[in-house]
Amino acid sequence: MDVGVFSLMQWPLDRSAARVYGDELAQVVEAERLGFDRAWFAEHHFSRYGIDPAIHLTMAHAAARTTRIRLGTAVTILPFIHPLRAAEELAVLDTLSGGRVDWGAGRGYQRHEFDGFGVEITESRSRFQEALEIVFRAWQDGPFEHRGRHWTFDPVDVLPKPVQRPIPTYVAAISPESVAWAGGQGLPILVDQFSPFERLVEARKEHAAACSGSAPPAVALRQVFVGRSRDEARGLVAPALLWYYRMLAKVGSPARHGEEMPESYEAYRIFSTLSGVAEGSDEGFLDLLLDQVAVAGDAGEVAERLTALHEAGYGSVMCWMNFGGIRHEDALASMRRFVDDVAPKLPR
Repeated sequence: MDVGVFSLMQWPLDRSAARVYGDELAQVVEAERLGFDRAWFAEHHFSRYGIDPAIHLTMAHAAARTTRIRLGTAVTILPFIHPLRAAEELAVLDTLSGGRVDWGAGRGYQRHEFDGFGVEITESRSRFQEALEIVFRAWQDGPFEHRGRHWTFDPVDVLPKPVQRPIPTYVAAISPESVAWAGGQGLPILVDQFSPFERLVEARKEHAAACSGSAPPAVALRQVFVGRSRDEARGLVAPALLWYYRMLAKVGSPARHGEEMPESYEAYRIFSTLSGVAEGSDEGFLDLLLDQVAVAGDAGEVAERLTALHEAGYGSVMCWMNFGGIRHEDALASMRRFVDDVAPKLPR
């Protein structure tokens, strides 16, 4: 089983933005030393939910501080950037890292981000699919032109070309439509941190069913914490999970307050429901999360839960260990327990 770490650069009030960046980049360096396979970085804008709006820059810095670990975007939000610019930045990043980039691409979901950039959220799917086509063509040899719904340009030759031809590409997918589309394109998927385990099982089946041949890889993102005991792990993550979902309730919906969910975002009701529950009873909500969504416990429990993901068809997992303001020291301790006590129990 392939295992990575994950960075969203969440910014609670008890530390500076510089401290957030310093801690999370130090965790990436430690992840390489410990033997993790990948480090993934998430793009978000305009809130403390995630303060890394320029993940390609952050990853270039991480590339300079590491030599082996693969570096992934989770994800580049394509409706917010010109696809030629995305192709250029990723090619440069792949060059600087010596061919260590994994490209996760998505269409975004937080309405306030679309409003900030002046992009219509109902166009996100068509913008994403058109941009993806442009990026793939840009990485091929020679100039090309494009005449599309959202972008039109005369022949250009994007340089440099990436070291990897092409860069391994993954599609963020939550809705059955997005999962099936990725499968139909033969593309691997990245699945989210807030869907219950049963939904992840369904998504992998939908992905495989849409493929014309064998199913390409699938990667699952989970909030993970390994404690010395189950009680210690759950006690440490409880306030972090509540911070996370309460922040998600403020900024995470694809719909503006009082409006209906935009077309093609119906599947996002799952985390809108979770976010609403976060404003209510803490105890019942935490039980739901810890039993069905987040993975927090001793080494044996964490290994069992991740093995179940592998059996459901997820050969790779992103372990998000610093969510919701979990202290740097506690995140490092969890990473080290993972390598020492969980990794040996995982499928190989």
